[in-house]
Formats: sequence, C-alpha cells, structure tokens
Amino acid sequence: MPIDLEEVRRIARLARLRIETDEAEALARDLERIVAYIDSLADVALPEDAEALTYFDSDVTRDDHAGPCLDHDEALQNAPDHDDTFFLVPKIVEKGGA
Repeated sequence: MPIDLEEVRRIARLARLRIETDEAEALARDLERIVAYIDSLADVALPEDAEALTYFDSDVTRDDHAGPCLDHDEALQNAPDHDDTFFLVPKIVEKGGA
C-alpha cells in the first residue's frame, strides 16, 4: 500500500503532530515498510490445528488493601507550593477549550 505525503500529513494532523517536509518523506517510507511487513504476515503458513494464544484466562490483578497513609501535614511537607490545605500547581488548562 503506497503511502504518500498527503496521507502522512493527514495522520500527523489527526495526531496533532507538526512535521517538516523532509520528516514527512522519511515517515512515508517507514510507514510503507511497516505496512508491507504487516501484509507479509498474512502469508505465514500455520498448522491447521493451531489455536490462538490468549492470556485472559487468569486474573492478574491483586486484591486492594488499605495501608498506612501520610497525614495531612506530612503530605504537604515536601510540596514545592501549597496553601496549608492543598497542593498548588500551575494552571495548564484554560476555560473555553482548545
């Protein structure tokens, strides 16, 4: 499947990435090689009795148990900025959306 510069730019826009033209050309070549490799996997011969591997049969989570906690003053002790009640952090989101 050929991947042209327009396709790379479209993917970059969707991913909100800013790329230069020379980067787009290199990305197009890389993506073509990746897609060609994935396509080649369809040609791999498998035995008729091969079963799909799944690892969802066992529960890998652990039980959640309450443990010791820091008290309020200990939690704020090493905070770079606080107001004796809450951690103060820089604002990173503005009202009105992006």
